[in-house]
Amino acid sequence: MWKVLVNSVEILIYAAVFIILSLVAAKIAGATFTTDFEKKIADENNIALAIIVASLFIGLSIIVASIAG
Repeated sequence: MWKVLVNSVEILIYAAVFIILSLVAAKIAGATFTTDFEKKIADENNIALAIIVASLFIGLSIIVASIAG
């Protein structure tokens, strides 16, 4: 029973770390590219920018998964 609780708390901690890293990385990428991601992807249908943002999140998830490993 305690192992399930410990694992659940650990998952929540890693999820929080991932969310924080995602937000920081999105802000850094937004400052680097000097563009509004949501506007370009949603309104202008910029597929290339959507792929860049998706790869950013995939890379962060791989990093967090390797830390959690």
